[in-house]
Amino acid sequence: MNDRRVLIVSTIADVATDDVIRRLAARGAAYARINTEDYPFSRTLSFVVGQSAPSGWLDIDGEAIPLPTSVWYRRMRTPAKPEAMDSGVYEFCLHESRATLLGSILGLTTRWMSHPAAIWSSEFKPFQLSLAAKIGLTIPPTIITNDPNAIKKAFDRFGAMIVKPVRRGHITHAGCSSAIFTSQVLREHLDEIESARYSPAIYQALIPKRYDIRVTIVGHRVFAAAIDSRSDPAAAIDWRLTHNPALPHHSTHLPEQLLDQLRRLMEVLGLTFGAIDLVQNTDGKFVFLEVNPNGQWLWLDRTLDMGISEAVAEWLAEDKLT
Repeated sequence: MNDRRVLIVSTIADVATDDVIRRLAARGAAYARINTEDYPFSRTLSFVVGQSAPSGWLDIDGEAIPLPTSVWYRRMRTPAKPEAMDSGVYEFCLHESRATLLGSILGLTTRWMSHPAAIWSSEFKPFQLSLAAKIGLTIPPTIITNDPNAIKKAFDRFGAMIVKPVRRGHITHAGCSSAIFTSQVLREHLDEIESARYSPAIYQALIPKRYDIRVTIVGHRVFAAAIDSRSDPAAAIDWRLTHNPALPHHSTHLPEQLLDQLRRLMEVLGLTFGAIDLVQNTDGKFVFLEVNPNGQWLWLDRTLDMGISEAVAEWLAEDKLT
């Protein structure tokens, strides 16, 4: 057993967390996992303010959690409302629990993958797109707006255009939750464009693709995979809509200048992990789309044996402070 102590903030449903934990255990690194949907209705949590002794900092169900040498802030998931509980009371209890959990860890001076404040700011796509452009990454011609007239002008200027959410990738309507994918805007859609004023969205020029590129960065290590989204018409705009469970993937190498720019973006965002989406266009040029500060990767490990989970476990179990 080594002396690494890893605190993992995640959910019981995240299989990527399960995979990394298996690798931490194999390394002999101690870990404590907080499944966020357990609070506040299934488990108790106590934070001892000002306590620096390893035996008394955080307490879960009466069991002391030692101060961690690294923290993996992976996922937050909302617990279901107890059937008999008033909705207003439920919201109050939920937010108070979140404030306690997050407030207890925010001040930890340890290694973070990644610090919540960095993750929260990075989730704003207008912010990350602006930074990417300043760093020198190529981004699609973009406007973020709810002005119907501005959307019409962008459609004429871009030639072909897509739309995607500014932040939330799902919507709940009539009690059902649905994912919102990137979609192409067609001319006939402009007939109903007035409804676009109810919510801003990201409108971008449609980039003719050679490949979608998923770049996963763990610390300073880079794992790049090319996705042949053109092989399935359903995946042409958003590869997540593929009907092919074996959509062709392969490992790929990126130009050194691009790698330096992506690492610089991660540094400016304050992230030690990121899942970055690029497009390689038909001319071979790489175009930045977005970075997910807690994106998925397990399918890449299973398909291409990339070793991303092992890299995450290694980073969490290292002795370094950076």
